[in-house]
Amino acid sequence: MTATSTLPEPRDPQDIRRARDKRRVGLALLALFVLAGAFGLYGTRTGEASAASGGYVVTVTYPKVSRPGHAVRYEVRVKRAGGFDGPIHMRFSSAYFDLFDENSFGPDPESSTATGGYDLYEFSPPPGDEFIVSSDTRVEPARQRGEKGEVSVLDESGTPIVTVRYRTRIFP
Repeated sequence: MTATSTLPEPRDPQDIRRARDKRRVGLALLALFVLAGAFGLYGTRTGEASAASGGYVVTVTYPKVSRPGHAVRYEVRVKRAGGFDGPIHMRFSSAYFDLFDENSFGPDPESSTATGGYDLYEFSPPPGDEFIVSSDTRVEPARQRGEKGEVSVLDESGTPIVTVRYRTRIFP
């Protein structure tokens, strides 16, 4: 009878070192991934974009980076020295708002309509030099990529006076 060994065949020391180094690199990458999550690099980040023209300053606070299902902040501030002498006409890109499940949009516009790729709103002028539009919303749970957004203040004929452009990126 011959004895059969169950020991593995001897391995080359260089193969053993290479396998150990691959495990170390894998563990280091996993540790970096976990640390990035611990410091909030995968969560929602808010951005701000603004533009000024024709006596108006428009500032948009928007989700710069987010994930599906996360609550996000969206706010548009319109400032005009001396206040507003009539209704405020605004235009929002429709495709951008398809990113969100809106819970509320305020203040309520006096009138609204949609044309092409835009939603058009007319708001009553507020007292003072600043008008704020905000939305309580969250990213649509099924969204896997972002969208470009645009907000304009329009004159009475519908021509943009000032436009702010921004982009939201969605990560899974």
